[in-house]
Amino acid sequence: MIPAQHPYEANYKQEVNGRTVYRSKPVIAWDDEGQALVVDERSGRLVPANNRRTFTGLSEGGHPVVAAIPGGGWGARYKNEDGTSAADPLVAWAVRSDGTLTPIDTDHTGLCDDPTTMGNFDGLVAPGAEARTAQPDSST
Repeated sequence: MIPAQHPYEANYKQEVNGRTVYRSKPVIAWDDEGQALVVDERSGRLVPANNRRTFTGLSEGGHPVVAAIPGGGWGARYKNEDGTSAADPLVAWAVRSDGTLTPIDTDHTGLCDDPTTMGNFDGLVAPGAEARTAQPDSST
């Protein structure tokens, strides 16, 4: 058995109550024949990922978060519908196993997420930098 060094995921597709549900499990290791192994929660053992009929294949997984550091004064800038911008302070930076950093912002309900995935994300604001405020378009 060879421990998984690079993140891969085993993907599964199944029907639940008339809906298609997609799930994935991290590949933990590779057996001596090169098969991906995942955890079987029921038996508490590693099993080949393709043991289930719902297996659809493997995909490269994201590098897991291994640490978090404070936002350090950075902010995320968002565009408003009226053409102006607003900046929110980052609560943290997620440090991934490959060394990359992901900014983390929170919404008014406390849900934390990567602001760069939001449709109205307009950039990061460095500590001490003025958040540029867009002026409404006067050409219309």
